[in-house]
This record gives sequence, structure tokens and C-alpha cells, in this order.
Amino acid sequence: MAAVVNERFIPVRLEGRGHKDLAQQMDVRRVPTTIIFSPDGREKHRFVGFLPPEDYLKELDKGA
Repeated sequence: MAAVVNERFIPVRLEGRGHKDLAQQMDVRRVPTTIIFSPDGREKHRFVGFLPPEDYLKELDKGA
């Protein structure tokens, strides 16, 4: 799964406790939250929670 993610996206992990201001700005209310942005910075899709790999990839496809 990591290979697929790395081929199609630029993954960034943000530790919310250390960046509460950014988490609040991004309206992150639960963790984990995955947010997919377009190249110009628009939010395309977001989903919350831990998902099995197959379901996670399906959610990523929604934002691709």
C-alpha cells in the first residue's frame, strides 16, 4: 500500500498536538484525518479514522 501512496501522492504526517493551530485551521476534529489537496492547494477529499488498506485505497481514489 505504501508504494501506491508514494506513487500518487506526497504524503505528509502532521502531529496535531504539536501543531494545534494548524489542526484547528484545517478543521481537524478527530484523528487520524486524511486530507487530499489538489496541486493548487484546494481540499479535494477528506476522511477520518483508521481503515483497512483496501478501504483506505478506495478513499484515496475519491480524491485522486
